Amino acid sequence: MRKSMIFALILLIWSGGALAQQQATGKKTTPKTSKSPIVITAKEMEANAKEGWVLFTGAVKAVKDRLTLYSQRLKIYLTKDNKIDRILAQGHVKVVQGKRVITSQEAEYRVDKGVIEFRGHPKAWEGENLVQGEKMLYYPKEDRSVVIGGKERVNAIIFPKGEQKGEAGSPGLGKELQR
Repeated sequence: MRKSMIFALILLIWSGGALAQQQATGKKTTPKTSKSPIVITAKEMEANAKEGWVLFTGAVKAVKDRLTLYSQRLKIYLTKDNKIDRILAQGHVKVVQGKRVITSQEAEYRVDKGVIEFRGHPKAWEGENLVQGEKMLYYPKEDRSVVIGGKERVNAIIFPKGEQKGEAGSPGLGKELQR
């Protein structure tokens, strides 16, 4: 299986393109945090400074650079010094960056553990390439991902380079995996 496609897909979505630069130049780079703001829109926002969280609900859309996250609910947990501890997106989660798309019911980024976990039937596309399982874990610092099958097996459809025809998330994609 083309592990690099899976790694690149998830890393590009969450790191804003550092891996693309690494693959294009052949030089190892460290993902850099963009100084651009995160723009979040939602129907409601609630903040609790004492408990250290901010909650956005109702058709949430979060945009940073070229990455867009959609969910029904987005909760940001802060440390005592107001740094992000973790981010939890719930309900019809969809992360889009160009032709790259990940969908799941829930996604959680744990800063301290350096892991992004997608739960609830996660699927990741890049063009027509697809991987799905019960849970996806991605460790950006290690450039490592794990897809766990659970009751169903992990499924992947990988097209050799130059043979992809559709767009990310195209309706006909993955019919072989649907039962």
